[in-house]
Amino acid sequence: MRSSVWISALWVVLAATATVSFSSHAAATIVYNGREVSAWPDLEQPSTPPAGGAFDVVGAPGIHLFSHPSGVVHGLTILVDFSDQTGAYSKDEINAWLNTKGYNKFGLTGSVRDYYLQQSNGKVDYQNEVHGFYRAQKPKSYYQGGDGYERADELWEEVSQALDGEIDYSKFDNDGDGKTEAISLLYAGNEGTFGKGLWPHASSSNDTRDGVHLNRYMMTAMDDQPTNYVFSHESGHMLFGWPDMYGVGDYSIMANRDANTNPVGIDDVLRADQGWVDIVDVTSTTNARYEAAPNGVVYRYVNPARPTEYFLWSNVQNTDEWVSLAGGGLLIWHFDKSIGGNNPPQPLEIAVVQGGGSRILSATTWPSPGSAKTDFFGAGVNSEVGAQTKPASSWNDGSASGLRIYDIGESGPSIAFSVGTGPISTGGSGGAGGAAGGSATAGMGGVGAASAGMGGAGFGGSAGASGGSLNGGSGASFGGAANTNGGHGGNSPSGGSSAAAGQGAAANGAAGGNVGDVPPNSDSGSGCSCSVARQTHHSDGLGFGLLGLALTVFSRRRRAARARAVMI
Repeated sequence: MRSSVWISALWVVLAATATVSFSSHAAATIVYNGREVSAWPDLEQPSTPPAGGAFDVVGAPGIHLFSHPSGVVHGLTILVDFSDQTGAYSKDEINAWLNTKGYNKFGLTGSVRDYYLQQSNGKVDYQNEVHGFYRAQKPKSYYQGGDGYERADELWEEVSQALDGEIDYSKFDNDGDGKTEAISLLYAGNEGTFGKGLWPHASSSNDTRDGVHLNRYMMTAMDDQPTNYVFSHESGHMLFGWPDMYGVGDYSIMANRDANTNPVGIDDVLRADQGWVDIVDVTSTTNARYEAAPNGVVYRYVNPARPTEYFLWSNVQNTDEWVSLAGGGLLIWHFDKSIGGNNPPQPLEIAVVQGGGSRILSATTWPSPGSAKTDFFGAGVNSEVGAQTKPASSWNDGSASGLRIYDIGESGPSIAFSVGTGPISTGGSGGAGGAAGGSATAGMGGVGAASAGMGGAGFGGSAGASGGSLNGGSGASFGGAANTNGGHGGNSPSGGSSAAAGQGAAANGAAGGNVGDVPPNSDSGSGCSCSVARQTHHSDGLGFGLLGLALTVFSRRRRAARARAVMI
C-alpha cells in the first residue's frame, strides 16, 4: 500500500481469535488438548514478533496479525474409511478436487487450490498431498459415539501413528518453525452428529513425528461428492487462525454456509490483514473523493485513541463468488479487538454495518436470510454514514468517530464516494482500484493525486486489471504526460491478456490526473481516486509526467521491499 503525506499509515492489530463453524444451522468448536476453547492458544503472542518468519507470530502494527503463510503452502490430506463406511469417490478424484486448476466436476467452479489462489490474488498456492485410504481399526459407528470429541482424538492418534512410516511429516512444516501447518483428515461418509464424534472440527496435537510437532489438523467428511465450503472454511481456521464470524450472515466463508458447493469469498477484513488487497487509510482530516472497484483496494478508518478498532469498506458486487448475495454496493465493516469474538446478540468483534440501519445480522448466530440489498451503502439505499445518520459511524464506546462517507454513487463496477467533513476541490482524478478481470491476480489501483511539491503535476494510475487466466500476470500502466486530457499510461508490461489501466479519458483525467494545486486535505494512495483542484498547464507536462512515473516506480519498489520484510 502506498499513501501520501495526507494519509496516516497506521496499521492495526487484529485479534487472533478462532472458533469453528460448519453450517448455517450448527457450529463446532476448536478442540485443543482435549478441551473446547474459543481461540487458538498458540496465537496469543506478543505484539512484537521475534526474529524469523513463523506463521503464528502476531505482528507489530503494520504487520500481519493472523497467521500469514504465502507462496506455495504444502498441506497433507489423509483419507480414512471404515468397515461399515467406504468412500464414495476415489483417491484420484480427491486429489484432482483439491489440487487441479480449473476443476469443474460435481458442479464446482474450481478446486480448493483455485479458491485460495483467487481469494489471495495469487499470493497463496495451497497444495495438498493425498495419502490413503487408511482403513480404521474400528467401525465408523464407534468413532461417531462418545460424549464429545474424545473418539475423534482416538482416531487421530491411530492414523498419525499408523502412517508414520509412510509419511514424512517434516515436509509439511512450511516455514521451518518445527510445526506443521495443515494436516487434514478426510473421513468417508457424512458429517455425523453435531458436537460429538467425528463432527467436522479443527484441533491440535501434542504428537512429534519426524522431528516436527504435528500442531494443527482438521477433520471433515467426504460426503457423497466434493464440495468446497467445509474444506476451505476449515483450512481458514487451520492455516490462518481465522475466527468464526457468527452474526455476519453470508458475507464471509468464515460465516454462514450459504453455498456449500461453491462458497462465497473471504471477506475483505481478513484479506486486508493478509496483504491480499491494498489498503488506503483515511483520517479525520481527509477530504477526498474516491472510486472503489470489486477486488480493488479497501479503505480503512482507524480509531486514533484505540487503534485496535476501525471501520473498513470496499465495493462488493453479487457476481462471481458473491453471486448468491441479495445485492451489491459499498459494504462497511466495524472491527473491535476489545470485544474478543462474535457472540450474538452481544456486540461483535467483526460486524457488518448494515446500510438500512438495522441489526438483523448481528442479532443471531446464523442470520437467515444472510444478506439483503439494504445491507449495502449506495445511491437509492443509503448514500451516507456519519455522526447523525442511521446507522451512525460511532465507535463502540458511543463516542463520535469523525468518519463521514457520503455522496455514495450507484452500485456497479465502480462506486464513487466522498470522505470527510470539509470541502473537496473539483478536478481530474486518478485510476480507480483494479478489478480482477477473471484472474487470480487483481490489478492494483491507480494513483489520482497530484504532488504540490512538483508544481502540481499529477501522475497516472499504477497497475491495471490483470490477465484473463488464473495465472495471468498483472498488466501495469504508469501514467504518462499530465495534461487536461489526462494522458495515457506508458510502459505497460503485459501478463497474459492483461488490460492496461490508466488510459486517458478526456477532461476527467482518468489516468494522469490534471495538473493543478493540491488542496491541503487531499489524499493519494495506491488504488484511491482522489479529486484534485484543476489548474491546467500545457507546458512542462511531459517532464512532470516522467517525474511522476519515476516517483511511482520508486514507491512501488519501496512497497515491494516492505512486503518482503513482513511476508513469509
